[in-house]
Amino acid sequence: MYCPECRAEYFEGIYGCPDCRVPLVPELPQRPQPEYVEYVTVLETGNPIFLAMVKSILASAEIRHYVKGEVLQDLFRVGTAEIQVGRDDEAKVRDLLRELNIGTGNTG
Repeated sequence: MYCPECRAEYFEGIYGCPDCRVPLVPELPQRPQPEYVEYVTVLETGNPIFLAMVKSILASAEIRHYVKGEVLQDLFRVGTAEIQVGRDDEAKVRDLLRELNIGTGNTG
């Protein structure tokens, strides 16, 4: 028997996971395969305020994004961070940033 939450295996005769508090199942369901997303850089900036603003705009638009280099910028306040989005969202994000008068080049 297996816990569908934590995936722990239990001996026969146990019917619930004591940690997750859910009923056990005879077989674990297949885990979904991770979706491959090719990310592209749509904006580079060394300005943490500008970075936060653009991240907020993308989050509000429910556009999945990743910020490359953000940790180094947070820790040391040096370098640039790159905002990356999935290739499928690239045109939409570039249009959105253009509409908001935010350049998609290097913004220091």
